[in-house]
Amino acid sequence: MRRPMTRVEGTAPETHDEEAVVVPAPKLAPPPPAADVLERDRLLDVLDQATSGEIPSVTLLNAPAGSGKTVLLGSWFRRRARHHPGGEHLAWVSLDANDNKVFSWWSSILQAVYRGAIPGPALARDASAHEGVGAFVDACARLRRPVILVLDNAHELTEPDAVKNVNLLLRYLPSGVRVVIATRFPPPLILPQIRLEGRLREITAHQLNFTEEETGQLLARKNLALSKADLDRVMERTEGWAAGLRFLTLALDSAPDARGAIRAFTGDDRLLAEYLSGEIVGPQPTYVREFLLSVSVCPDLTDGLATRLTGQEHAGQILYTLTRTNALITQPGREEGRYRCHPLLREYLRAELSRRHPRAYRRLHRSAAEWFTDSGDVLTAFEHSVAAQDEELITRYVQRFGLRIVLKGHGPRLHRLLGALPEHLLARPQVALVAAIASLDDHDLVAADRYLGRIDTSAQPLRSGRLRALNAVAVVYRARYGGQLEEALAELRATSAGDTGDTDLDLLALATRGTAALWLGDIPGATEDLERALRMATLERRDAISLQCEIHLAGIACVQGDLAELAVHTGAALELARSHGWTETSRTAFLYTVLGLAAYQRLDQESARRFSALASRLLPAVVDPAVELLTATLSAAVEFGLAADPHAVVETLRGHRKRLAGEPVAPWLLACTAPIEQRLALRVGEPTWAMDVMERHRHLLAPYAEHALLSTLVHLHRGRPGAARRRLRPVIERQTRTLVAHTLIESWLLEAVLADQAGEQNRAHTALGHALDLAAPLQALRPFHDAGQDIRELLVRGAGRFGRTEEFASAVLQALPAHPGAPVDPLTSRELELLTELPSMRTAEQIADSLYVSVNTVKTHLRGIYRKLGVNHRRDAVVAARRRGLL
Repeated sequence: MRRPMTRVEGTAPETHDEEAVVVPAPKLAPPPPAADVLERDRLLDVLDQATSGEIPSVTLLNAPAGSGKTVLLGSWFRRRARHHPGGEHLAWVSLDANDNKVFSWWSSILQAVYRGAIPGPALARDASAHEGVGAFVDACARLRRPVILVLDNAHELTEPDAVKNVNLLLRYLPSGVRVVIATRFPPPLILPQIRLEGRLREITAHQLNFTEEETGQLLARKNLALSKADLDRVMERTEGWAAGLRFLTLALDSAPDARGAIRAFTGDDRLLAEYLSGEIVGPQPTYVREFLLSVSVCPDLTDGLATRLTGQEHAGQILYTLTRTNALITQPGREEGRYRCHPLLREYLRAELSRRHPRAYRRLHRSAAEWFTDSGDVLTAFEHSVAAQDEELITRYVQRFGLRIVLKGHGPRLHRLLGALPEHLLARPQVALVAAIASLDDHDLVAADRYLGRIDTSAQPLRSGRLRALNAVAVVYRARYGGQLEEALAELRATSAGDTGDTDLDLLALATRGTAALWLGDIPGATEDLERALRMATLERRDAISLQCEIHLAGIACVQGDLAELAVHTGAALELARSHGWTETSRTAFLYTVLGLAAYQRLDQESARRFSALASRLLPAVVDPAVELLTATLSAAVEFGLAADPHAVVETLRGHRKRLAGEPVAPWLLACTAPIEQRLALRVGEPTWAMDVMERHRHLLAPYAEHALLSTLVHLHRGRPGAARRRLRPVIERQTRTLVAHTLIESWLLEAVLADQAGEQNRAHTALGHALDLAAPLQALRPFHDAGQDIRELLVRGAGRFGRTEEFASAVLQALPAHPGAPVDPLTSRELELLTELPSMRTAEQIADSLYVSVNTVKTHLRGIYRKLGVNHRRDAVVAARRRGLL
């Protein structure tokens, strides 16, 4: 009986009397490239690196169907052929089920190796596996050059004999031979042993996913210039999965509106659904397909949740097997017991479940809602209750968990969920009030007014004390953005809100009441409510309301000049924001305003500008009027010195103020902002605007020191120093109450300047000393800066006579810009070194000893210093040097 031999296509077999087996040519070459294929240099370079060197190595591409393994290897194969002609032998085999037969396997391998080369000896049909390996080793040796063998679709090899043949090939790889294997899931090869030997290189599914940049390049080939938001949505839907992107581009080809097509693209897309059915879901056993349908109601899974949904005790093992077989089920972060379904696969499965088993679809969502409730994830539980379309369950969850969801920072998400409910459900007071609060948390006043309007027009009164308290809280919350805040707050205080025993309602009531009290000027009441709310929120882990309380308490500390409290509350707020990803959201806008104001007061211009820019960018369109005014004032203050048109900066600030006319504004808020606006107006030569600031706020500020300060500045600008000092006297004698910490500092500085101008130098020094005493604990530098060069001159003259605040006075002097004075010759390095010794009480001899120079040298340098500074005495030299910023 004749023994068939393999034949290398295009050559004659060495043994002509044996039957030859021909392997189809397409099987021995990569598929032709698509016209729009994107060559990804990132991965091509990874393959180059993985297959470099003489050590016989194995590179494994293990990824789901549609990950682009074949396309990538084809691109790489052709690039290697172009870049290394004749330098290495490239062999390709597209494996299929027929290669499970030993003879077919070795026929494919040998013909791939001999393709385009000198043919070798034929292999008998009944040759053993070891004979096949021997023929392969002999074939590689005949080539006399490195060999790269690509085995695509290795998952087709499922028979034990086929796996044994591959393992033999990998075990006995000759030197200079590198094998690249692409598979949807790893067959039972000796890969662990090869990994242990250091010969295995792996390219994962995650690496094969398109990056955002590569996705943009791919879509650009379709002449699609997507916005960042559209590209983000594409990445969210596809996660860079090559097949998902391919089907998306097909959908975009026939879509008139690219953005609409991107929004509409899901796993239920017809072509994609056919692919998922045929390549991912279809090959699974029936019980696995049913399992996948059942768990599709949840994007993230645990062993326990999957068991609850499917009733299968071994659900965890099924999920683990699906991850091992690359069925688009992954373990995020490789966290044991947690799994995630690819968005497109989940959408396909969920659509199938809804079509085929609508009752089961709703039942599974109810089961998921119960499981997440037991697990403490009330937001996800509520989402499933909505999907289950169970109205009684929805109402119960809104009443039980709605406020908690808002207080934990998910108000906007709850707002969107509630907005999709049927109208008759939203007409229920317990649903409408929570919907209003969620809308306000999402800054949607139109929706909030609609929900609150249902309560106002309802023929049914609010029957329970809880509902009445909740309604009062919602009304105050709404009035903060414009309305009768004072009346609403009085009505809230008349209810049991804050002491109902309902933790979430009481917490929201205290925080809302405290915030409203702050904007109405009741700082003690605001502090009490906010601190109580903060303690409750911290204990109950309601972190969004904790953040709100920390920020507003930081604002109070900033107004009061309490640096320790300011640091505590801003530090805690920043930590909360970082831990929850809120640092770039509207929740932190006011925090950056407070931080910017604090930096502005300590003359940290760079930080003030940075925080001001953040606050302005993150400020929502709907915001507390007080927050808007503070943020606008900070922005004007930090931009003024750098603006090409300072006049326009002040005009913009005035525009903000005019828009807020009629809104409730606390006197302390005006005390913070009005002096800044007035100073800026005077600096751009608009005394009428400065007068307007004083007159506009007379009705609110007249009883306070801040109005006297505004009036004093106007008198000074008009050249009336006597009137200015008379207006200032009740303030510095503390006959008038101050609202903010810096007012008294600024008043003493004005008194110092006015006294000096009147020739009362001792009074000027005393007044400056009072200002330093008040400013030192606050590290308040801004009032000295705004007081101008006259204060710097007084600091220079009084140096050494400020007692316990001497160190702070020196810090102030160093922080203030030096007056340039008359031009002087520059001091030499030796003269500058000696200059630093002059404020001390040491003699020339003592200074000479410390500098290791002679007394004559010291005296020579002193004469040079005196000459360059235009003085005749040592003390005058110190004063002149300080005036010029040299000390």
